[in-house]
Amino acid sequence: MDVLAIDSTGDHTSVASKIGDDLLSISANHKRKSRPDWQSLLQNISIDSKDLSNFDLFVFSQGPGSYTSIRSVATFLKAIALTQSKPLMPISNLECIAFEHTIFNTEDQILHCAILSDIKSEAYYAEFNFVDGSLKNIGSEILVNKIDLEKIASKDPDAAFLGNAWDSVNEVNVNLDIKSNAATLIELALSKYSEDSKYRPEDANPVYIKETTYKKLNDQ
Repeated sequence: MDVLAIDSTGDHTSVASKIGDDLLSISANHKRKSRPDWQSLLQNISIDSKDLSNFDLFVFSQGPGSYTSIRSVATFLKAIALTQSKPLMPISNLECIAFEHTIFNTEDQILHCAILSDIKSEAYYAEFNFVDGSLKNIGSEILVNKIDLEKIASKDPDAAFLGNAWDSVNEVNVNLDIKSNAATLIELALSKYSEDSKYRPEDANPVYIKETTYKKLNDQ
């Protein structure tokens, strides 16, 4: 299956393609509210507009993250998928971070993922379990504050803490630099893909957690 993926949920964007066994990717940094030049990024991995019909599946990171980035990626790939009559799979960038970690760290079973929102005192958070080679989301993705994150870390010190929101946590197993990326999105999409699912472009929507009611951990 040939796949094209775009990840852009903040100040970093990556584009990747997998054609046969060949995986190509490129990334770029930019301002949080800027929209990258998709065509230029695609050309850097040798993808032109005429090549888009050759892909079997399109994938994008649906958030949580920067509203501008998520919306622009969804709009761009929805238009392509609809035009080409191809499936479009949205994937959580928090799940992508967790999946990236499991590629190289198979012994960690409890994964806490948190990335900063545009307000530095807030973070998007989700917990995952990795057991017998399977990654499972525990609960829903929520918006928390830094105090909540410190409470999570103190209750579960042996877990893995992934993402740039754990900068005030002193636990041993912390990876602040890990982030979602298009190449990992492709591998995650292929592991999740099911012939029974339609992945209709019109149903592939971004996730805007900040539009929902602010949740604290003790309210769950």
